[in-house]
Amino acid sequence: MQIKLLDDRLVNKIAAGEVVERPASIVKELVENAIDAGSSRISVLIAGGGIDRIEVVDNGYGIPAHDVLLAFERHATSKIQAEADLNSIHTMGFRGEALPSIASVSRIEILSQCESGAGIRVCLDGGKLKAKEYYPTAAGTKIIVRDVFYNTPARKKFLKSPVSEGIHIHEVIIRLALSRPDISFTFANEKKLYFKTPGNGSIRDVMISIYGHDYVSNFIDIEWQGENYAIRGLISKPEWRRTNRKNQLFYVNNRFIKSPMLAKAVDEGYRGRLLSREYPAVVLFLTVDSNEVDVNVHPQKTEIRFRDEKMIFNLVNRGLKVRLEQFSITGSTEVSDLDSSFNFMEDRGYTSFRNGSKYIDTRRDVSGLPDGGQPRWYPEARINEPGDENYIAAPTCKINDQTLAFNESSAASATFKSSDGIAAQMAFDNSEYAVIGQCFNSYILCEKDEDLWIVDQHAAHERINYNRLLDNRTKGCESQLLAFPIAFDLSSAEMDSLELKMKNLQEYGFQIEALGDNTVVIRSAPTFLRGQEIDIIKELLEISEELHPDELKKEILARIACKQSVKAGQSLTRQEMATIINALIQTADFHNCPHGRPTIIKLNHQELDKRFKRK
Repeated sequence: MQIKLLDDRLVNKIAAGEVVERPASIVKELVENAIDAGSSRISVLIAGGGIDRIEVVDNGYGIPAHDVLLAFERHATSKIQAEADLNSIHTMGFRGEALPSIASVSRIEILSQCESGAGIRVCLDGGKLKAKEYYPTAAGTKIIVRDVFYNTPARKKFLKSPVSEGIHIHEVIIRLALSRPDISFTFANEKKLYFKTPGNGSIRDVMISIYGHDYVSNFIDIEWQGENYAIRGLISKPEWRRTNRKNQLFYVNNRFIKSPMLAKAVDEGYRGRLLSREYPAVVLFLTVDSNEVDVNVHPQKTEIRFRDEKMIFNLVNRGLKVRLEQFSITGSTEVSDLDSSFNFMEDRGYTSFRNGSKYIDTRRDVSGLPDGGQPRWYPEARINEPGDENYIAAPTCKINDQTLAFNESSAASATFKSSDGIAAQMAFDNSEYAVIGQCFNSYILCEKDEDLWIVDQHAAHERINYNRLLDNRTKGCESQLLAFPIAFDLSSAEMDSLELKMKNLQEYGFQIEALGDNTVVIRSAPTFLRGQEIDIIKELLEISEELHPDELKKEILARIACKQSVKAGQSLTRQEMATIINALIQTADFHNCPHGRPTIIKLNHQELDKRFKRK
């Protein structure tokens, strides 16, 4: 076939595919332009999830009337002038692709006014000029985008519902508002005000405007100023944790980025303070020399490269450890001198921070733990015959307000022993098991034939509960009407998410009603969630709406199962341990929890003999 140059309109539509994925991409590009224009106030209003209408208004420098049409040409920009500028980028945008890409797939109207000169109004339809006139308007720029993807129906059909697209825009505005606490941001959806930030430079005040006081009270400040690097922001208290990374936001030189490396550094910083599949929430700002990062990696500019990734990793990792250690000692959410004066150093393969002349080793010291951090065992009194003080006759056991039952054969032969050597066995499905005890209040140890079983009590109980919920799904979830309905507030984004998940929540026994714009009331809930109704609702609202409906239902069940299961660190009686083991081995797919973690690790007799060099 003949090779030929593509016309400009087609080139713009192809380029739009990289820059404009959905309405949220348009909002991001327009707001970043408003930030670069020196604005102190930016407002964003959307309708129809941004598909029908997006309006971005700022009080920035404005665009000179004679430059407005040039702004819609590809690679036309005022932000860089020469190749050398790419090595020191200080603006949010610099490629000159956003406006022409947006104009090529929508109907766009722009009104702008500089401090001096006449105001201008320009309208384009699919990239074609429809109107241009001098137009008196407020100082700054207003851009209105309508009918996104109206001329590319193949792309429009891949958009989600207006509610879902509105949620994506809301998330984008939150990230941008947090990136510049010195700018006042206003966001409204369908004329409903979601938030307005004060623009006073305080990250904490921005978060309060968006999430509310209750949410932000779970965070502590972190701040450190070095010669070439600086860290500031908010990190969650160790006792407050999330089930995903959705609440981890990273900024480099005020630009929001996605970085697996920084996420890993945060994990390492919280190591030993959180359980598996628990994550902290952080809003971290890194300030580095612009020559140390490359932001010209991807058109959306959320991916960057660091010149020295190891240095950044260690900085974040140890910075969090020192701050969390200081918080555990003082309980203060405010930054102390310990955080503001440490210096970065390398010593014998690990990183420390210096406070004055004193070096603080942040490696974990277990010498102060009971038994030097060694396993603790919890023997129970012997259970043998009726009449004994500790006799247990019933073939059931309650764990976390749930009743788990032995089968008849196992219940009839269940006896137990303590560490004094009194024999005790549990006969399950004609196999001999001996419960030895509990280790670290988290693992159940038992012996079967020639194997030592180490059972993760939480993962095991979670698998049991998940399968039970899965089996009962067709029968409906047991629910109870609350004597005192529970009312609580949600953010606007959470209200949108609740609307999308309402049918699923009703299926699992929740009856929830809206009392106002941001207040809901729970009138009935699953019986086993007594006292945890609000926690589980908020956790379920964090699940992505992008999941397939079947996967969404399974994830909801997994979250509910997790909430009602025994936790790591929870002491269990020997009967409770035996009940979990018995129920587990009668459960399908019992080797893994619903999230894929193993429930059991087995060590055979021969392997132990080999390790102790007996053979």
